[in-house]
Amino acid sequence: MKRAKTDAAESPWGDLVTHDGLFAVDDKQRIVHWSDSAQRIIGLDRADVMGKPCYEIIGGRDYRNYQFCRKNCPVLANARRGRPTPDYDLVLGSPEEGDDKWLNMTVAVPRRARWPFEVVHLFRDVTHRRHTEEFARRAGSALRELLSEEIETRQQEEAPRVPPPPPLSRRELEVLRLLAAGLGTREIADSLAVQPITARNHITRVLNKLGVDSRLQAVVYASQHGLI
Repeated sequence: MKRAKTDAAESPWGDLVTHDGLFAVDDKQRIVHWSDSAQRIIGLDRADVMGKPCYEIIGGRDYRNYQFCRKNCPVLANARRGRPTPDYDLVLGSPEEGDDKWLNMTVAVPRRARWPFEVVHLFRDVTHRRHTEEFARRAGSALRELLSEEIETRQQEEAPRVPPPPPLSRRELEVLRLLAAGLGTREIADSLAVQPITARNHITRVLNKLGVDSRLQAVVYASQHGLI
């Protein structure tokens, strides 16, 4: 009977240097490699996880709070068929208790002809980004509620109908939500994982599309038209 590998040196990923977390599992979903950065990000020692099922160690849930990490999960099913798995976010811990941690996962499968079957997970902590997005969502919702009465009154008073808002891309809507949360250019850049000049260009395009002169006007316009 073959034993699950428990020595990081036996894994082809053992000498890969990365600041992101990294772990690998075999075809039985047993952890066969656990990097130092994985230990730092998740807080579990290598000795506590090697040879154990990854779904018992990670136990991640998706944004709808459904259990994603489980036996024969979609990632492993794709890997067995040689299919790629797009990047995805998982939440660990309990959001109700305020100690949740969000991880962005990237999955890679080495060629069978070169390596034993191992599904490699590269991940990074994106808790700050997810919390910022959630704050922006809640701020936008609160702002809509505060302006709802004013919007209804203005709609009744205005004789001509307000023209529909211009179509915005998904990224432009995301920028609007971050502006509504009161974030500056650098904070928006950090949330979007782009350079500040790129974030500034996104903001400028949003202002031009909405036909407004300031960020505050953009937020008010977006709230009145149900864009955030």
